[in-house]
Amino acid sequence: METNLNWKKIISFSLPMTLIGIADLLLIGIDFFWIYYFIGEPEALSALRVSSSIILLIEAVLVGVISALLVYISQHNGAGHIDKVMRGVKGTFSFSIYAGIMTTFIGLLLLPVFIMMFGVSQKVSIFVGDYLSVYLVGYIAISLNNLLLLLPRYFQKLNLVYKGLSLTLLTNLIITPIFMLVFTRFGMNAISGAATGTVVANLVCSIYMIWQLFLKDHLQIGLSKKQLSLKVDFQLLKQNISYIGSQIFNGLTYNVSMFLYILILSYYPEDAFNVYAVASYIFVFFGVFAQNFAASIIPMVSEYIGSKQINAVKDLVKKMVLILLGYCSIVALIVLLSKNQISMALSTNDMLTPLFANFFTFYTIPWIMNTIAIVFIFVVAGAGDSKGGVILTITNMYVIVLVCLLFVPQLFQDKTNGVFITLALIEIFTFVSSFAYYLYGRWTKATLVKENEVHREEGLSVENSV
Repeated sequence: METNLNWKKIISFSLPMTLIGIADLLLIGIDFFWIYYFIGEPEALSALRVSSSIILLIEAVLVGVISALLVYISQHNGAGHIDKVMRGVKGTFSFSIYAGIMTTFIGLLLLPVFIMMFGVSQKVSIFVGDYLSVYLVGYIAISLNNLLLLLPRYFQKLNLVYKGLSLTLLTNLIITPIFMLVFTRFGMNAISGAATGTVVANLVCSIYMIWQLFLKDHLQIGLSKKQLSLKVDFQLLKQNISYIGSQIFNGLTYNVSMFLYILILSYYPEDAFNVYAVASYIFVFFGVFAQNFAASIIPMVSEYIGSKQINAVKDLVKKMVLILLGYCSIVALIVLLSKNQISMALSTNDMLTPLFANFFTFYTIPWIMNTIAIVFIFVVAGAGDSKGGVILTITNMYVIVLVCLLFVPQLFQDKTNGVFITLALIEIFTFVSSFAYYLYGRWTKATLVKENEVHREEGLSVENSV
């Protein structure tokens, strides 16, 4: 690959990755739409949101391991180590199978506990139980399909991902209402039919992806039936244990931190919490594009690190930052110029309108900085810098967030505006922390290829000594 990347190359990969991320959100939207159409009760829609939170919590360990192994695969592909690429694919495939089975058992066993943790009404609890009991039973198909849809992204083969996601979306859209009607006809909860539709759609797509990847070798790297193994490669997991552990830690830590984030905010003035909860959706909506665009840097960084092209990574970062800076600046300009109109639309009474306007005034520009910080965080992830990932997670999600939220609002007589200013400071400090670590440059030496070469050399030394 060339060291000085051209803009067309970045856009041609990153923009489709962004669209893929948006398609992932549509999969959730399909269940929401059909549940709204057939059931229409607010408790059912609330149950879907609670279910999503529980699923994310259960998936944290699984996602951490698979994302680490995919970086391992991508780096060795960049280094030209095809044998290790094959081993990585084989090990990741088998892990996703057993992880899916374990998730089913653990999820079903702890489901009552998870439901109780949220303290929802009995009606919502019933909906959650009926939805997740089916979803978890079929989770092995979902786990496998998630992996198979991720794998081509790390080889920059996005056409197959388009086809797979389109198949999943179309299948889910068509069969979900059919299952919901069937379940209702036999006296069962229609929400269980929605979960069944999701599981079947993932199963159909996973079969298609296996055919394309392992039987037709769509990635053109020599994949075959040999990689469809159920034997877990524990040695591969052991060799990458530090990076895998950091990914698991980061995932779990992030979820816990977000819980504490909302918990602490709930103890401040109710108006501050309500304004933040509603107004932040504006930035979530516009942030979906930016975050998915930034996430596309991970497979590119992994491949460049594997081939030891550090300058290419730095050039990529500069251009990704410029693109996101341009996009976020346009969004910020629109929000700031129309903040009064947006505030009036979002507020439920006239007293809240100026509070919304204040929130947009304080928060919009810092939001740009936080979005750009994601690029530096993803560089660390793509490089396989396990210690760096842990450092950034603890610093950004605990030291900065918790210290600021607990103490900074207390410095203001007007606690509501104090909360808004604190939220803005958190975004700024997150940017400073992430950018500083990127400049420090430890990530340039944290390649998984290097780590595994050391493991191999140690193994050979032991064999020779014996």
